[in-house]
Amino acid sequence: MEFLESKLRVPYYTPYLVRERLFYLLENNLDRSLICLTSEGGYGKTTLISSFIVENDIPAIWYQLSHLDSDPQIFISYFKTAILRHISVDYNVYDAPIENVDMELRNISTILSTWPKKLIIVLDNYQSINECEEIEGILTVLIKHASPHVTFIITSRIRPNLKLVQLKLQNRLLELGTCQLSFTKEEIEQFFVQLHHISLQNDEIELIYNKTGGWAASLQLLKDLIKDVNTSERPFFWIKFRGTPDIYDYLASEILASQTEEIKTFLYKTCLFTELNADTINQYLNITNSEQILNHLLENHLFIYKNDVGTIKYHTIFRAFLHNKLSEYFIKSDIIGFHRRISHIYEQKREHFLAFTHALAGMDYLLGAKLMTNMRRQYESSQFLTLIDGLLEEISSEGFSASSIMLYLIRCMPLEISKDLIPLLQKKIDDTKQINSLLLADLQHLLAGLNFYTGDIERSEQLCSDSLLHSIKNKDHELISINLSLRALISLYKGQLDKAIQFSKQALSYPDKNGNFHPHHMATWILSEVFLEQNELSKGEHLLTETLKLSGQRYDCSIIYPYCSMGKYYRLKGDYQESLNWIRKAESIALEFNIEYDLGWIYYQLALTYMKLKNFHEAESSLSRSLLYLTYSDFLKYLVKALQIQVYQELGNSILAAKLQKEVDLTTEEKNYYWLKFETSSEVDNKIKVSEKRSGEYKLSLHTLGNFEIKYEDKIISIKRKSSLQILQYFIANRNKKISKDSLIDQVFPDGTFESVKNQFYVSLSDLRKSLEPTIKARRDSSFIKRHMEHYSFCLDEVYLDVDEFTQLVEQRNVFTENDRLKQLKRAEALYQGDFFEGYPYHDFLEEERHKLRSLFLSILQELADFHWKNGEFKAGIEYYEKLIKKDPYNETIYVEYMERLLIKNFPLQAKKVSEQYKNFIENELGIPVGEKVQSLFRKYTHSS
Repeated sequence: MEFLESKLRVPYYTPYLVRERLFYLLENNLDRSLICLTSEGGYGKTTLISSFIVENDIPAIWYQLSHLDSDPQIFISYFKTAILRHISVDYNVYDAPIENVDMELRNISTILSTWPKKLIIVLDNYQSINECEEIEGILTVLIKHASPHVTFIITSRIRPNLKLVQLKLQNRLLELGTCQLSFTKEEIEQFFVQLHHISLQNDEIELIYNKTGGWAASLQLLKDLIKDVNTSERPFFWIKFRGTPDIYDYLASEILASQTEEIKTFLYKTCLFTELNADTINQYLNITNSEQILNHLLENHLFIYKNDVGTIKYHTIFRAFLHNKLSEYFIKSDIIGFHRRISHIYEQKREHFLAFTHALAGMDYLLGAKLMTNMRRQYESSQFLTLIDGLLEEISSEGFSASSIMLYLIRCMPLEISKDLIPLLQKKIDDTKQINSLLLADLQHLLAGLNFYTGDIERSEQLCSDSLLHSIKNKDHELISINLSLRALISLYKGQLDKAIQFSKQALSYPDKNGNFHPHHMATWILSEVFLEQNELSKGEHLLTETLKLSGQRYDCSIIYPYCSMGKYYRLKGDYQESLNWIRKAESIALEFNIEYDLGWIYYQLALTYMKLKNFHEAESSLSRSLLYLTYSDFLKYLVKALQIQVYQELGNSILAAKLQKEVDLTTEEKNYYWLKFETSSEVDNKIKVSEKRSGEYKLSLHTLGNFEIKYEDKIISIKRKSSLQILQYFIANRNKKISKDSLIDQVFPDGTFESVKNQFYVSLSDLRKSLEPTIKARRDSSFIKRHMEHYSFCLDEVYLDVDEFTQLVEQRNVFTENDRLKQLKRAEALYQGDFFEGYPYHDFLEEERHKLRSLFLSILQELADFHWKNGEFKAGIEYYEKLIKKDPYNETIYVEYMERLLIKNFPLQAKKVSEQYKNFIENELGIPVGEKVQSLFRKYTHSS
């Protein structure tokens, strides 16, 4: 018999991780007769046991098995040699003759039965001999009669075919499976940081854990890969990570290769499922034995597991591997067909969330819209977070374009549900900030979209900016493009056409590597809308033609807005019948998909065309239909009502017009649509009229931009009580709103008993009234602080507030000459002496208003820089770009635009100076390489000059 020494040698791995959790578990169970470690390959069974033996210096016999050891003679020969070597410490080989196997077994059993001290006997790779009944009998005898000091440890990919029930009943068996053997988050951190000195962020550890499921082999292979990845490149690496060639090769050769063709086909085709259910799979594959296959996979620890609630799922990285293999055997259209089949099966089973997920994965957007209509009737809004999580899981595992999935979800979600989801998703974002900044950018964009469609445009813009910043940091080009497209759309809505062009072009500058249909389609459409707004109809029509070509590639309602814009194009040309034809095309598709926001927008566009035809009754009818869909979309509802005012005026119904005007004015205050006070669509002849503050003397003047100053009847006053000052600041930040007493108390007095804080509140409020108006006799006489039952408001009738003048100066557009606009901007710039209440940086309730005003100030500097550059006043233009960089040093867009303009006008030295600032803030501080972009700019414009 050929004898291999390596089979009896304890493997030695260095360095190894001391897995204290499992070491403790093994050490405290060495009084058992048998410990079984069962999992699929690569979970570190061998490494765990060998390192445990070495670390604790425990006497051990190691026997590495192969299929040859299923021969009883070979098995007994190796076993006898190992035992006798351990006793005599010699290196003889003991060959057991075939006729003496039974006698040798009795001798070995006798030796083990009287073993006097601790001994571990390891049978490694037991799956190699698991089907051999003779070996099963030999082991049953040895384990049964072994001394209490002897512990057998079996490592196997399948559960040993031994009589384990009796051992379990006698409490002589410990079984460790995949769940226990998987690395925990703490162990992953120890493996990378402590053992291999690779620094990882908390969110990277979280992501590795979620992607790999704690699979040891993947960690080992990842270790060699990421140690060479620059820290600044890591986010992009993790976003795209769904396995590596090494990991896939290991899975293919070590696990998949040993499976039957039936099992392989089953694995490939079912990896599309996020949940594995035998009945569903039987229907999908047209088979009857799915349950037996799933049980086989579970018992043999192959690719799948049961979670805490009993759902069978694929391990994430295994599912990605199988999907990769699926893509090798089937073309894309086949896989899309598989998803559609799964979707229809789930639809029949009334499992609508899963049906919706697979409808989108199968690009059956019409079915997705139909399912969404059903889901809105059956599920609570909070349950839609489950849908979001499921879609993110689908995107993560199969590599779908996030844009085609998430943007469609945002758009087709019923507006009522979107509104309900906003606080729930905000909480999810707050929780995610602590653990996974990579997922954060996706969630922020999703929330930005929900806020956009429900009408909080300012909040949407802020969230989109946050998501854009994270996506730039993560180098996620697809999400950068998506965010830039949404920023362009928001700028279009706000009438900031230059910004809309800028963001659209930036979105289109990112290469279409992953089929970025949606951001490119949206950016092209927005550019067409900008040209139509600027009455450059030929440019608008050309881009609309391109957009329609893009829309024609798929059937997912993306064509609705280009159709509406073609309606707008013909309306501007004066061809009103053709305008109606195009908008009616959009209507037929929108009704089919039943997307509320789209239908509201379409009927608004129809109304605009009917107004041009002087058909005010049809216009009023279209606007009424529009409002039916816009109950939960504040911004678009606002535009519709503003247009209704004009319609009612034309119809001579001044009472309804006046009533609607009050509603519009109230909405302006409640929703803070200050940027719409002086303009709506360029096609609407009459602007929404919102009353301005009268000029003249003010009783009270408040300066909040920069140093805080209060003047009463032109005399400076101070508020000494800190809590009174905080109440005033809260009033100013929430001006034009009625504020509940509870809200005020929560913000100013977060601690203390109810009675004590209530008393403090009344004292502080009384002090504030007297401080603001020293001549006041009784609180009910206060000119500024009014009470309405349990609510309070800050009356601005006799108050000058610098932020109100500032916002009006900035947002009042298209009503002055260019020189008048310049004067307005200069006045606004002069008013901005610093950030809103800049001396009070730690009051959270001031932060939103501070961010909004700061953004407005940046827009002033940008507009002034553009104005001077356009007029050839380059010195002044440079001055404003420098102010922009000083105020917003981490905005990459500003640096690129500034350098580009300097190079075009042949100011290379100044451009070089800007590039150094760019590198310092963006590359050195944020870790985003910019060298290549800078060199490209200099090459481009130096060459062109």
